[in-house]
Amino acid sequence: MAQKLNTILVVGLGDIGEHILEFLVRIPEISKIYGADRNEPRFRSKIYSALSGAIHQGFYPQVEFLSLDLNDIDSTARTLSEIEPDIVVTSAALKTWWAPQASMPFEVFRKLDEAGFGPWLPLHFTLVYKLMKAVRKSGIETHVINCSFPDAVNAVLGKLGMAPTVGLGNCDLFLPWLRKIVADRLSVPVSDVQLYFVGHHFLVHALGAYQSTLGCPYRMNVVVGDRDVTNLFNPDKLLIDANAHMPKGKDDHFIVAASAVKNVMGILQDTNQLAYAPGPEGLPGGYPIRLSREGAKVELPAGLGRREAIRVNQDSQLLDGIERIEDDGTVVFSAKANQIMSELLGYQCTRLAPEENEVRAKELLAAYDLFVAKYRTLSSGRER
Repeated sequence: MAQKLNTILVVGLGDIGEHILEFLVRIPEISKIYGADRNEPRFRSKIYSALSGAIHQGFYPQVEFLSLDLNDIDSTARTLSEIEPDIVVTSAALKTWWAPQASMPFEVFRKLDEAGFGPWLPLHFTLVYKLMKAVRKSGIETHVINCSFPDAVNAVLGKLGMAPTVGLGNCDLFLPWLRKIVADRLSVPVSDVQLYFVGHHFLVHALGAYQSTLGCPYRMNVVVGDRDVTNLFNPDKLLIDANAHMPKGKDDHFIVAASAVKNVMGILQDTNQLAYAPGPEGLPGGYPIRLSREGAKVELPAGLGRREAIRVNQDSQLLDGIERIEDDGTVVFSAKANQIMSELLGYQCTRLAPEENEVRAKELLAAYDLFVAKYRTLSSGRER
């Protein structure tokens, strides 16, 4: 029997998807790569760019562009059945995460940002939900790695029995530098340092925006070899020191893409490596995991139970504007988040059922566009 090809489908060739593609074309162990997005020249040209760069460096990958519209679930399911990818990596969203910060005065964005990232969930959930419906309809067995707000999106989909395998990025952006800091201070190789980390997206936001954890709950165990050395370090200071070196905004997308590729290769090569990722097993927030052909399995350090780890992430989730995710996948947003979104955007959403996401996404985009247009008009008036 012929060995199954290592086939990867990258859905969404925006800034993050393009970086992921550029990494993957330089990995010889991957047999075939599909880059999928809307049928536009600018997306097709990204395949040419990635392939050309790879060939210059002596790699000769099989790369092909696919025109894919996630809104057409039947067509997406047929495509999945035809190509049977081992892994699907998606960064598809209706609005990129960094758009608000780039489109309004900083002081205005800072007020809006106090609502947390949770209220923007419809913009990140809608297309991933449709993709997971298509995966189910196709009948194929594949692993899905989701980049779009996996701390919450994967948790909602988990309630519906269609969670992606795992997420990527967020707190994972800090872990390589945390390991390097520990290695340098203890004069050991970085490869000898492992971290068992439990933490939510909000922690990354707090460090990036305020250079502080803001009291956001998390758990970190530092292990060198087989020895737990957590007591040698101040976890908050470690995080603040790591954050000092982090690129900000979309400049960190290279690291986000590397986090995705780490998960891809851990699964394809059945490494059983210890790692961190948001959204494994359809859980809220992020956890230490083992990566293998079976997917991503949560592995917690001694002394930390599963229920407590989930509670840590749920408490952090509240700071990000989500009060709770109910058993049917309905998301209840915090009073603070609702108040800010209502006052600034005129957008109100207290409860959000999964099937309401697309309608609410359109409402949110319309409110956002009006809000941005107002500040552009004001800015234009001042320039005159």
